Amino acid sequence: MAAPRPPPTVSPVAASGPDEAEDAGAELARLRRELAALQARHQGVLGSSSWRLTAPLRDLARWLAPLCASGLRWLRRAPVIGPWLIRSALVRRHARIHGVAPRLDPPITFNEHILHRILFDRDPRLKVLNDKLAVRDFIRARVGEDYVVPLLGSWSDPALVAWDRLPVPFVLKPNHSSGPIAYVRTEAELDRARLTALARGWLAEDYFDTSMEWGYRNLPRRLLAEPLMRGPDGAALIEAQVFTFHGRAAMLRVLVGLKGSDERREVCFDARGVLVPQTTSLLQSEVRIEPELFDRLIALAETLGAGFSHLRVDFNLTADGPMIGELTPYTGGSTHHWRHPEWNGVFGRMWAEQAPQPGRP
Repeated sequence: MAAPRPPPTVSPVAASGPDEAEDAGAELARLRRELAALQARHQGVLGSSSWRLTAPLRDLARWLAPLCASGLRWLRRAPVIGPWLIRSALVRRHARIHGVAPRLDPPITFNEHILHRILFDRDPRLKVLNDKLAVRDFIRARVGEDYVVPLLGSWSDPALVAWDRLPVPFVLKPNHSSGPIAYVRTEAELDRARLTALARGWLAEDYFDTSMEWGYRNLPRRLLAEPLMRGPDGAALIEAQVFTFHGRAAMLRVLVGLKGSDERREVCFDARGVLVPQTTSLLQSEVRIEPELFDRLIALAETLGAGFSHLRVDFNLTADGPMIGELTPYTGGSTHHWRHPEWNGVFGRMWAEQAPQPGRP
């Protein structure tokens, strides 16, 4: 496997001449004057009678906000009105993000198929896939123990965690949601009070109330710890996502670099290993996967994706070989922005090519 591209270096700014330095000083002085003026206006507003008179209304709004949010969550769970509210919210979101109302009868594009699954698919296996603890048994049954990330422990209450027994480095995450994670790389980062408070916040919320995705609704809430895995030779992990449709791989997407950072890169291949246009606006990576490993990932993903109209299989390429990080049935939550919009149509056609069996997504 080729090594990821090293992060770009920052070159020092070349020395500027006297005129440039004078211009920079004048610009800085102007910005400081504007900041002082804004601060003065802000203090004036805070000291005004209208601000003082409206203080009770602001206090009331702050008091009502959590009650309104709680009421909306309750309504979304109610029979009849709940599905209508969720559908209305997700359809509006889709139209706002993509600039066009979604077609759902039938869905055409990949994003529309994802939205259709969120709104109407009630296959109980979706809950298994979204539960980071339950999915381990699913992975074991299909491809074996070797591809399951080791588990250091799971707990229903953060107070039960024996922090001193967890081998550093490790990661902490909830089983019932998507996104939250805490990295403990050194003993200095093992702040028990902070981690306990963070975990309590995770376990206090049902992720369905945020995502409105049925597969997360009422999942049992647990905290789990896993070893912090590294790539070969101690390098950062490389992620490989395989998009499957009806048990057939369509694309392998390789991601390197920290999520959300300027170092994030991607490169995409079809199931034969041929380079294809990228899916997002990320810069292209030069990482390539050795043919033997590439074929292995494709075969594993197709085994895991069998029986599903769509499943994205997320691998972490570790020093101990590929490990399955997640199985993702709601790829992008219908909000995915495709760098090349034709992917939205191509994957939509792949989804619709073979009608799913009754009761299956």
